[in-house]
Order: sequence, then structure tokens, then C-alpha cells
Amino acid sequence: MPELPEVETAVRELRPKLLGRVLGGAWSTVPRQLGKMKARELDRFVKGQRVVSVSRRGKYIVIRLEQGVVLVHLRMTGRLYVAPSVKIPEEYIRAGFPLDGGTESLYFRDVRTLGTIRCYRSDETAPELAELGWEPLETDVDGKRLKEKLVTRKQAIKVVLLDQSLWAGVGNIYASEACWVAEIDPRMSARMLTLSQCERICSAVKEVLKKALERGGSTLKDFMSPEGNYGSYQKEFRVYDRDGEECLRCGGIIRRIVQAQRSTYYCPRCQKKR
Repeated sequence: MPELPEVETAVRELRPKLLGRVLGGAWSTVPRQLGKMKARELDRFVKGQRVVSVSRRGKYIVIRLEQGVVLVHLRMTGRLYVAPSVKIPEEYIRAGFPLDGGTESLYFRDVRTLGTIRCYRSDETAPELAELGWEPLETDVDGKRLKEKLVTRKQAIKVVLLDQSLWAGVGNIYASEACWVAEIDPRMSARMLTLSQCERICSAVKEVLKKALERGGSTLKDFMSPEGNYGSYQKEFRVYDRDGEECLRCGGIIRRIVQAQRSTYYCPRCQKKR
């Protein structure tokens, strides 16, 4: 699933292609992707509205209109991009938004149809946004503030890092990578972290996400940016997807375990519960 670096990459590429443009309407072929809204309601909601901003909140692409907001979550295989309009879109295009005179459209391509499109009158009425926590690259969070948040959390720290109500946008890949950078065992109970460990986690989360963003994110299978580019941070993974390989820091052997039904990678030798 695209995480903060991939979604932010998409937003930065979409912004200059969408700002100031008028949506000529919308169509959708997968009803469940719209939630309770019908395709005709989506069409009426956006028709004639100008795009005033394109941003990211957590893993959501936020397209603000003159009156309202459109939230897009890419999930596993979603891709949002601008291209010349065609009468018969390719097989996996699930929704389209004609732009200006209709020569171009904003398309939503999604092989597995797990992505979502939601519309609201304002950010304040969007429940998905209200539930999100700190923005890792924007909110100044120190070890003390993090420790206060973790004091009642019994779950493993890596699992807690996936909680979008804590840090919005951190996903499975970058949680594993951040634990390695911080030299912390991902199995350690979050409430047991010391102040020093919390400070290291704060620093590691920012470091990993910034580096990944500089590389356009990570492409393991499906991620492709709106301009058709692949991320390259996967070439720099320290632990993720490296089960059985040597640790780049200590020479130990990377292990894969399952936490909360997600794969976790770590080095038992240098990621200690200390």
C-alpha cells in the first residue's frame, strides 16, 4: 500500500496539473469505491467546480474544490493521473473526471478496486481526516511528547507506529525501517520505551520518510507516480524484505516475523529491547 512518501510524491506531481482547472463532472464503474455516494451524485458534486488546492493528509490525496473536498485513498493498487481523454478507457480505470473542455481527464486506475473516493462539503465534515494523528514531516514531535502518548500502549512499538491516529502516513515498510534506524526491537511493548528510545524513534521516522520521499517512494509491485515514474527507495532498504540477509550495520541475520497480520523485518543482534 502506498505510504506517506508515495502519496506525497503523487500529490506533488498532480498539483501543477490540477490547480485552477474546472472539473466537468465525473463517472465511476465500481460503486463500493464511492461509499454511500452514487456515481450520479459524485458527478453533480464536482461538476463545474474549480480545483483550489491539492494536498496530502496521512495517506489521503486531498483535492479541495471551491465548495467541498474530494478524498482519494489509493490503497494497494490505485493510481491517480492526468491524461488525454478517451472514449473507451483501459480496463482498470475505475473513475474519471473530465477537465476544462474535456480534452484531458483525471483518471483513477485501480487493478484490485480497493481504493476509495469520498466527497464532503469541508475538511471538518470528513471523518477520515478527523481520525488522523500527527503529520511526521510537519509536526514537531519530541521524545517526551511521544512517551506521553505511549504510556498506556501495551502493543509492540512497530504495531503502534502503524496506528494512523498516532502518526498519519506511516505504514508497514517505513515502520520496520524506522525501528532499525532507531536500533529498537519492533516487538518491544510501546509503553516500555525509555525517553531516549522515544527520541530515537522520533528522529528515525523523520529520517526514513524524508529519504524515501527524496527517492520518489518505494516501488515493490504496483506503485507508479502520476507521471509514470517508479520509486527507488526499495534499493536502500536496510531490513524490509531482506529476510535471511546480513544486517548492514552489525552483520547479523535479518529475520521476518508477523505482527498484527503484517510482515515485520528486523535484526535480532542489534535491535535490542534496551
